[in-house]
Amino acid sequence: MKSIKAMALPGAMLGVLLTLVLVSGCGFDKEKGILMAAGSYGDLAVVVNDEAMKPMARQFLGRFNTQTTFVIKPEGNFKPDVYGPDRWDTAKGYKNALFLIHIGQGSGAEKQARKLISDEAWQRINAGSGGVVQVKDPWSTYQYLVVVASRDRNSLASLLNKNLETIQELFDDNNRDRILRRNRHDGLQLALMDKYRRDLGFFMEIPGEYTQNQYRPDGYAGLELMRNGPSRGISISWIESANPVRDLANFGMLGRLREQMGTKLHNEEILPETFVWNEAEIGGVASVKLEGAWNSNKFVGGGPFWSYFIPDEAQGRIYCVDILVYAPGMDKMNFFRRMAAVASSFTTKGPQS
Repeated sequence: MKSIKAMALPGAMLGVLLTLVLVSGCGFDKEKGILMAAGSYGDLAVVVNDEAMKPMARQFLGRFNTQTTFVIKPEGNFKPDVYGPDRWDTAKGYKNALFLIHIGQGSGAEKQARKLISDEAWQRINAGSGGVVQVKDPWSTYQYLVVVASRDRNSLASLLNKNLETIQELFDDNNRDRILRRNRHDGLQLALMDKYRRDLGFFMEIPGEYTQNQYRPDGYAGLELMRNGPSRGISISWIESANPVRDLANFGMLGRLREQMGTKLHNEEILPETFVWNEAEIGGVASVKLEGAWNSNKFVGGGPFWSYFIPDEAQGRIYCVDILVYAPGMDKMNFFRRMAAVASSFTTKGPQS
C-alpha cells in the first residue's frame, strides 16, 4: 500500500534542495487586497528556456502527472501546459509553475528564475550539478513555483528523473497547504469546529461555505457537512474499538463502518467491487484510505468517494472521515483535492498549526 502523505525530502538525492519563501509569515489579514493567483490548484505551467527541451519536458510530465480513477474515468492529477522561453510570463497566470532551466542560454525564463532565486541558491546550483528550488508566492499569493536548473542538459534530465517523486510531493504538499491557508483567509466555521472539539473529541478546519446538514440523526454516531455547486459532502462517523490501531487492519470492519454511514447519512449503497485500499496519514497518525463508488437510493446517479479511517487510542475509537461529490459530466480531481485538504486537518489532538 502507498502513503498519501509526502515523506521527508531526501537531501542527498536532490544534490541541492533549496527553499526560498518570498511571501511568508505575513498573516492572513495582511493578505486581503493582495493579488491572488487565479485558476485551479491542478493547473500547471511548465516553462523551458530552450525550445529543444520541450520533448524532455513532455517525457517528464508523462511520468509526473499520475492518474486517479474516479469510478471508471481516469483523470490526471494536473492539467499541464508547456511553454517555450518567449512565453515564460504566461506562467504568472497559473497556480503552479515548473521552470526547467538549462543555465547559460540567456533567455527571459532564465533571467526570471535568477531574479526569484537567492544569490546563495543560484551560486550553489552553478557550482554543482544543478538543483531543485521551490519558491512560494513568486508573483501572486497562493502561487507555487519549482525551478529545476543545471548548466548541463543531461544533468538536468538526470535531476528530473532522480527527483520525480520529490517534485510530485512538493507540489502535492504545497497545494494542500495553500488550500488550507486560503480557507482560513476566507473564513472557517469556528462555532461548529468548537462544538465538535468539545462534544465529539476531534478538530477539523471546516471551510465557511460548508454547513451542517445532519448531526447524529436518530442517535447515530455521525454527522454530515454539505455545500452546493456542485454537491459536495464531508461526513464523519465513528465506532468504539478496544484496539483502534489493530483494527485498522480489519478491512471488513472498516467497510461496514463506511456502509453504515452510507445508509444512515447518505441514503446510498456502496460498491465493494470498486474498493481500493491504501495507507494514509492524517493529523500525524497512521491511517487507512478507501477509494470507491456509491449509488444513490433516492435518485438515479452516483459517484466516487474517498474515506479515511483514523484510530484514536485515547478515546477507544475509529473515526471515518468521508468525502464525496456528485458532479455528473464534470472532472472530479479538483473537488477531491480541496476536500482531501480539509480532511487532512482532522485530528483528535487539537489544532496542528
